[in-house]
Amino acid sequence: MLQSFPKNQKKQSFAIVTDSINEESLNPLGSITTLCEELSELCGDSDINFYVTTFKKLLTNELKGYKRSDNGWILMNVPPPTVIHNRIHSRRLERTNEFKLLNSSLINQQIPFFNARFLNKLEVFKALIDIAYIKPYVPYTEECCSAEQLGNFIQKYDSVFIKPIHGSQGRNIFKVTKDKDLYRLKNSQSAESETEYQTISQLFQPIKQQLSKRSFIIQEGLALISKDDRLVDFRFLCHKNKFNKWEVTSTVARIGHPTQFVSNLARGGDLQKIDEFLSQYLPKKERIHFKRLLIELAIECCICIDSSFDGLFAEFGVDLAIDHQFNPWVIEINSKPSKDLQVSDPIQKIRPSTKAIFSLVQSYL
Repeated sequence: MLQSFPKNQKKQSFAIVTDSINEESLNPLGSITTLCEELSELCGDSDINFYVTTFKKLLTNELKGYKRSDNGWILMNVPPPTVIHNRIHSRRLERTNEFKLLNSSLINQQIPFFNARFLNKLEVFKALIDIAYIKPYVPYTEECCSAEQLGNFIQKYDSVFIKPIHGSQGRNIFKVTKDKDLYRLKNSQSAESETEYQTISQLFQPIKQQLSKRSFIIQEGLALISKDDRLVDFRFLCHKNKFNKWEVTSTVARIGHPTQFVSNLARGGDLQKIDEFLSQYLPKKERIHFKRLLIELAIECCICIDSSFDGLFAEFGVDLAIDHQFNPWVIEINSKPSKDLQVSDPIQKIRPSTKAIFSLVQSYL
């Protein structure tokens, strides 16, 4: 049983929890290093205790955490956390009874636990299509279950995507297209190669093997705009502010690798400022109005997901795209968005997204 954390401690504490920390590495915090460095600096300026801890330490109430020093991140004794931000990378860990126990304990103690869990793609799209003014921007999506279902989709749409419900970073995504009497299959793991099949039944066999391991969605393919034959979409990083309202803190265009049909940086994509990208298509006045439409859509998606699921959410990564008629589409919503998807600004020492997290944390201390 987790012991109660005292609420009258003199100095407030903000902790980030992650799966594990590699003490042998020169970069022990991995992909969240820059985020933690920035938060450490902001908290230090405001006399707030900041540290990084692991799920295991938090679960067993081992009051030890990693604090930044001149010699890197050092494990030391720490006070109980007042607010916790969840940056656990493992979806599997979040589905364990131990994680549910921790979550329940924090709720009982009224300790804010931001972004308490990953979202799955099916529940997100089901929530979005329930909102009348968001539904037109959502590609048609079902849970993938049979060759017959795939056959119906490919008859209706020019292309079809099959994605893991719990997937991330563009891994294990299938793309199906029809060319006269042949069906073509690509996998994002090896997108350079394409396999041809004469029947849907034959094509479905490798997909069926994956369905035995995990759940997938099947989704309408979209004719999206591209740059030099490279897929393009847009990441809107959104945060809840101290007034409990959602706002966009950064935007970026993601341009996929030439051999890929996904835009993820993990699959070799590049970044570009969204205004710079849109300037190729729209004059300034129209560009301003169109970007405002995208921002409004991203915020409405955040409001929808935030109100649809239990737990406390502080940030979302909303991925939008545009088809050839310049209609916007919602591609994905991520509750643990990458902190590397921002075009660097040499003048800005601390990123707006980090300041947004810190501002919300302050409102709870």
